[in-house]
Order: sequence, then C-alpha cells, then structure tokens
Amino acid sequence: MDINTVMFMIFGAIGLFVAAGVIVFIVITVVKTSSGINKNVSYGNVGADSTDKFYEQHAKKYLKAAEEGDADAQFELAEIYEFHESDKYLYWLEKASLQGHEEATRELAETYDYGNDSAEPPIEEDRQKAVELYTRLADKGDTDAMKKISLIYAVNYDDNEKAREWVQKAAEAGDIESMEELGNDYRLIGDIADFDKSEYWYKKACDLGSGAAMKGLGDLYCYDENRHDYIQAENWYKKAVAAENYFAYVRLGDMVKDGKIPQSDASAAYTYYKKAAEKGENLGKVKVAECLLEGYGVEQDCNKAIAILQEPAEDGHPAANYRLGMCYFEGTGVAQDYKKAVGHFTKCSKFEDEALNKLGECYYFGYGVKVDKDKAHDLWHEAAERECKDAAENLKIYFYETVEFCDSH
Repeated sequence: MDINTVMFMIFGAIGLFVAAGVIVFIVITVVKTSSGINKNVSYGNVGADSTDKFYEQHAKKYLKAAEEGDADAQFELAEIYEFHESDKYLYWLEKASLQGHEEATRELAETYDYGNDSAEPPIEEDRQKAVELYTRLADKGDTDAMKKISLIYAVNYDDNEKAREWVQKAAEAGDIESMEELGNDYRLIGDIADFDKSEYWYKKACDLGSGAAMKGLGDLYCYDENRHDYIQAENWYKKAVAAENYFAYVRLGDMVKDGKIPQSDASAAYTYYKKAAEKGENLGKVKVAECLLEGYGVEQDCNKAIAILQEPAEDGHPAANYRLGMCYFEGTGVAQDYKKAVGHFTKCSKFEDEALNKLGECYYFGYGVKVDKDKAHDLWHEAAERECKDAAENLKIYFYETVEFCDSH
C-alpha cells in the first residue's frame, strides 16, 4: 500500500468523524429547543417579527392551561414574557401567586424589591408590593421572606423597630442567623441593650450549634461592665473554637493579655493569636505581628512582623493597615517612609480613628504630603467626633478648640 493511499484513508476517517460530530450537535440542539425555551440561545439576529413569533409559539404551550387556572402553567407563561413583555410577566406571576405558587410569589416579590431595568418595559421598584408579597410567604413560615421584610424596613424605611420585629419572627421560627442578630443587637445597641435578652437568643442559637453565637455569648460575659463572668467567657470561647469559630482564639488571647484568665502568661496569649492566624483570621495575624513587634510572649522580630502584616493589609484589613502605617511612620522594622505611612492610614481611616488622627498630623506637619492645616483640622475634627482623644488633644493644642466627650468616656 503506497503512501498516498494511506493518507487518503486517514483523511477520509477524520472527515467521517467530524461529520458525525456535527450531526450529533445538530440533533442535541434540536431536541433542546423543541422541549422548551433555551435561555442561553441568542436571538439577536433573528429579527423582531421572528422573535415575537418565537415567544408566542411557546406561550401557546401554556396559555390554555394558564387560563384554566393551572398555577404551574401560569408561572411558566410568566417566565416566557419576563424580558419581552413585562406587563404579561407580572400579570401571570400574580395569578400564580394568588393560587399559592411559592416560587412565583418569591420571584414577584424580588422583582418589585429590586426592580428590573432589563425588562421591556422596565419594572420599577415597589417596596410596598414587595412587603405584601414577602408577607404571603412569611405567613407560611418562610424565614427568608421574614428577613427580606426586615431588611426593607431597616434600609428603605429606616424603621429599626419594625425591622427587629421581623427578625424576631424569623428567630422564633427557628432561623439561627436571626437568633444571632438579636443576640448582637441586645448586646451592642445602646438604646435597647438588654443582657438577659441577648443571653436568651445567643443560647437559643448555641443549642442549634452556632459557633458565632457561642463567641457572642463569650463577648457578653467578657465585656459586660456590670455582669461580666470571665470563667463563663473563657468556656464559651473554647466552645466556639470547637464549633469552628476561630475568631474566638483572638478573644482568648485578649483575655490572657488583659489578665482575665488567671495563671496564664504572655506566651499563652501569643499561642492563641498564632492559632487564629493559622486558621486565616486576619486580626489574629495582626495580633501575632504586634506580639513580634513588642516581644510579647515571643522573641522580638520586627522584620517578621512586617512580613506578616503585608497580607491582611493588602486584603484591606483596617487594623493591619494602621499597624503597618505606624511601622512606616516610626521606622519600626522598615526604613521610615512617610508617604507609605500616609497611604496605609488613608486606606483604613474610615474604620480606624487613630489613623485619622495620624493623617491629621501628616497634613499639619507635612509628613509625606504637602502641608495643609485646613485639612489637618478637618481630619482631627472628624476623629474627635468619633471620640478619639488624641485628635481632641491635637485640636486643643494647635487650634485652641475643645471637644466634649460623653460622660461614659
């Protein structure tokens, strides 16, 4: 057999294989499109008339059943019209919803909650309708709908009391996240602070295995001024760690450092911080770096501390950026570099009051930036309003202004 014959046979086989593949692809495509609407298909080059006919052809499949009251058919019909004819989309969703079709009710609620600019014509937000529809679901025990209603009252209506009522309904219906939220609210929000209510909701969530609630309960016992219980706090933090809430390691380290766990030394605090860091907790990494900078519980190693701070700082962690900014500001572990310090302070100034204060110093004295005393004043004033005492002191010294703090501070 000569070489030409061999090549002819090879190319012939390849041609047959390709042809077979094309036929299989065509068959699969025909089967998919004939069974319903393929939402991944683009109709951009079909033409308006052809597109209308396409939608109407598929609408006919469900129209008769929908008109006879079949909720599933009404929902399917609505889906066909979603972007093409939004009036029909809303009409059929509402029909299905009124018959108790939960998927249709949820979709309709979310459509009014968020609006849909891609629909034709566009659908505007209507939070009142959204609440009405979510309530239909909530009445059937749907905790996600309860939380959506809570969010609307909190964010759109600025009604925190009503929002909390719906969170409580979700918690009472067994939603762990809502139990955690109530525990946090009653622990942290001054005008409704209630130790007993916070404890109650945290414990309800703890009984369902919530590590976040265990950590929250530890915080309640550790930081409440009037009813703190450090033994309970330590126990709950350890339970939280066992439930894979590794931020609790940071809390345990802080307890050791603050002298709240007897017969523990600095090395124990460092060990807890290191465990948190190893589990990916950014604040744990910051705490490890602080120990290395200070030689607290571990041999001082500023270079290692700087290296550890880099990753959480790049992730935008406020405390990491502030700590790294201070290292550049003071020249600790690195060459002093005021420009880099300003960069890090700026990144975290929204969350770190002391970073605002330091930025004020940089602008007042021209550290890494052009002197701008007006900006320094504004930065110090903002920090002082957030009750940063160093900023208030700077205002007093350099601008002869006095800032009053609340008695609790």
